[in-house]
Amino acid sequence: MAILKPDTTKSLGGVIVNEYLLTRHNPNNIDMPSDSMEGKIIGVTIHNTDWIKTASGTTPAEQYTRATVNGNMNDVRVHFYCDNTCAWQNLPLTLSGWHAADGSGNGNRRTIAIECIMSSAYNDTDKQSEDNCARLAAALLQQYGLGIDRLYTHTHWLNVKDGKSGNVDELNTMKNSYKMCPLYILPHWAAFKAKVQSYLGETSAAPTRTPAKSDTKLLYRIRKTWEDAKSQVGAYASLDNAVKACPVGYTVFDSDGKVVSTAIKRIQKGAVITLKDTPLYASSLDKEPKKKVSGTYYLYDGVNYNGRYRITTKPENCGNTPVGYYVTGYISIDDF
Repeated sequence: MAILKPDTTKSLGGVIVNEYLLTRHNPNNIDMPSDSMEGKIIGVTIHNTDWIKTASGTTPAEQYTRATVNGNMNDVRVHFYCDNTCAWQNLPLTLSGWHAADGSGNGNRRTIAIECIMSSAYNDTDKQSEDNCARLAAALLQQYGLGIDRLYTHTHWLNVKDGKSGNVDELNTMKNSYKMCPLYILPHWAAFKAKVQSYLGETSAAPTRTPAKSDTKLLYRIRKTWEDAKSQVGAYASLDNAVKACPVGYTVFDSDGKVVSTAIKRIQKGAVITLKDTPLYASSLDKEPKKKVSGTYYLYDGVNYNGRYRITTKPENCGNTPVGYYVTGYISIDDF
């Protein structure tokens, strides 16, 4: 099978995420989870999987995704594979995975799974994979309004399944005879957790620095992704000005294409959004919009439905039922 082409590419927590959802691409009819996580997500579960050799022009995260599509990953289905370069998203965040070995437990049914691709060498490549994993985990926790206490290990869910007791960190690191995972991160779990906490505490603001003389021609560009030059909305000599001007959904890049800052907005019920000629869909799955809308709207429940959110016309409508009466329609997260 040829190297996969992502449907979309975005930056999440400063990590380039290539979206290739198995719900859209399943040519070999591999078995898929079917349980919804809409409104049920309680945290992020961290795993380790081994570093692998890759074909030319790709990365381990893509190759693991391709192996899944090909049916070579048995019954493992995760939301993200993360390596030293990028992450590949395999499942929508509204769909449960198969990753925690706890059956219908909270690990599988209510947490987002990240497989961090590393090796026992714990070299610079491994450390970069781990850093990307920490950034991604922090961004996801922030997106769902969750704290660092909602960061779990695979081993946590095995210990819960075995009926063991303890607080989150105790169950995260407590020895389990079946499996200790994430194998390469567990030996320094406290340090990894602190790293996630540091990224979780970051805002869209970047630290101020004084440019050196060699920086006088450096421009900070604001784009959705570095490759999407057409999405650029500004270029600034001042990093501070670029950060302040960066809209939600965009990223500040330096002249080499390195991520400097990403604007992240907490998406929640009742959030006010301003739309202009925005495609409005009748459902979360419709391929074609029913019309375009402009004006001020409100997020009906702040729940992600296959990358779309329900909107309504008045703040007092948010969360009210029947849904069909109060919800105006669905809009893509890329459009607000």
